Amino acid sequence: MHGYGQQYLQLSRGPFEGRFRSFIFGDDLGIHFEMANRVLAQSASTPPGRYAACLLSEISPPCAMNAGVFSQNHVALCPERESLEGKTAEGVSLCCIDLSCELVSDGEFHLRNARVVSDAARSRQLRNLIRSGVATFTALQDLAGYPAAIKGFKSSLADLLCQMSARSSDKDVKTTNPYATTRTLHVFRRARDCIHDGLADGISVVTLCRDLGVSRRSLEYVFRSVVGMGPGNYARTLQLNHIRRDLMSDTGGDVSIGVIAARRGVWHWSRFSQHYRLLFGELPSQTRLRHGAHRGTSINIESFGAQESQPPDQRLACYSNRRFLEKS
Repeated sequence: MHGYGQQYLQLSRGPFEGRFRSFIFGDDLGIHFEMANRVLAQSASTPPGRYAACLLSEISPPCAMNAGVFSQNHVALCPERESLEGKTAEGVSLCCIDLSCELVSDGEFHLRNARVVSDAARSRQLRNLIRSGVATFTALQDLAGYPAAIKGFKSSLADLLCQMSARSSDKDVKTTNPYATTRTLHVFRRARDCIHDGLADGISVVTLCRDLGVSRRSLEYVFRSVVGMGPGNYARTLQLNHIRRDLMSDTGGDVSIGVIAARRGVWHWSRFSQHYRLLFGELPSQTRLRHGAHRGTSINIESFGAQESQPPDQRLACYSNRRFLEKS
C-alpha cells in the first residue's frame, strides 16, 4: 500500500509469521490481504487523492481500531489525509482496500473523518463482493481483455463504500469505553510520536505527561485503549522491535549486540535478553546468526505481486489469500 506510511510493532510473544498479498486493478484500485500470527500495533495514513477501507474476514478474531471494537460487523473507513490506529489480534485476517477518490463523486462522498462503522449487512455484502471479484479476475488473469467487467466491479465497490460513508454518523461508531474520542487518538498520536522521536535520548513517562499536559493516569488509559498496554511497556516494546531490525540489517553485522541495544536506550543487558526472547521466541544472537545465514539470497519479486514487465492495468497481480476467499 504505497504512500500510507504503515507502521507495525509486534506486541505479543513468539516468533512472527505473516503474509501480505495484493491484487492490483490498475492505478485506481488495490485490494490487499494481510495475515499475522502475533498481536500487532498498526497505524496508517491515507495519502491525498486516495480512500481506504478495512474489514475482517469471517475467520479472523476481533481486533481494535481507533480505540474501539473492530469485528466482522464493522468496516473502517479512512478518507484522504486521515489516519487509523489499530491493534490486530493473533491470527488476524484483514482486507484493506485502497482506491482513488476519482472512483467516487464529490456529491456522494460524505465521509470527512476516519471512522469505524457498524453495519453488519453491508460489511457482509462488501466481503462477498470482494470475494467474488477477486475469484473471477484471478481466473481470467488478463484484465486488458475485460474492461467492462473491471469497470463494473470498481463501480460496485465504490458505490457500496459510498453508501456506508453516507450512513455513518456518531451513533454508528462502536467503542468499548467512554474515553475513546477524537481526543484519545490525538493524545495517543502525539505521545507515540514523542516516544518514537525521543527513543535514542531516553523516555521518561513523567516528562512525557508534562509535555503533553495530561495526567499519568489519563495517558495510561489512552495507550491501553488504543494498543492494549501502557506507555512504558510500549516504549520498551518499541526498543526491542528496533533492535531486532538492527540485528537483521546488513549494516549491523560488525557491531556488537550490546552496542546496538545501548544505542536504542537499553542498559540492562541480561534483562534485555530475557525480554527479547519472550517477545520474539529467540535470543538476539540467534536472530543475528539466522539472518546472517540468509544474507546474499535473492527475493523472488513475483511473490510480492510485482509485474515490472507489464503495465499495472494489463494484468491482475493474483496472489490471493485463499483463506479469506473461502467461506468459513
